[in-house]
Amino acid sequence: MGRTASGRVIVEVLGPEEGETITEEVGAAYREAFGAPPNSEGPAEFEHQRASYADLLRRRGFRLSVARQDGLLVGFAYGAFLREGGRWWNGVRDPLPAGFTDESGSRTWHLVDLGVLPGHRGRGIAGRLTEAVLAGCGAQRAVLAVEPRLKGNQRLYRSWGWRQVGSVDAPASSVNDVYDIYVLEDLPAGRP
Repeated sequence: MGRTASGRVIVEVLGPEEGETITEEVGAAYREAFGAPPNSEGPAEFEHQRASYADLLRRRGFRLSVARQDGLLVGFAYGAFLREGGRWWNGVRDPLPAGFTDESGSRTWHLVDLGVLPGHRGRGIAGRLTEAVLAGCGAQRAVLAVEPRLKGNQRLYRSWGWRQVGSVDAPASSVNDVYDIYVLEDLPAGRP
């Protein structure tokens, strides 16, 4: 747990079939990454991750980027397209421009989880994972939701060009009450 490996970090992008074969490995990395501060999640959040990951594997545009060092999974980022007519934007507390929440099923790619094991943080792995998973996803923009209490995470996203557009009441199935919503609209060439 939390050990630092010595070799080079390799980042690769996987699709749903490959993502399914490493479900347990991703779950274990999630527990280690999100069980540690600043998230300090527990069993309820771990079970939610397991269920949502299984659902995401079947969603359009699922992508998973993984970082490995000496064979050990040290980080991950994954998500999929928001569904056309889906409920993701329901409960937004802040007024947004007309059409902003319209979804076609391929307009917006949702970065659901991004995690790096504690012993590997501060080395640029999270940024590499994010770049890799967004590259070629085919979306016009990307979104993510982050807990308001995680100020350091929010500063990191802003430093990468993400912009907070508001807050949203979490669905009943969520482990939190509210999330801050971030959007990355100015996707550079080669990273649609």
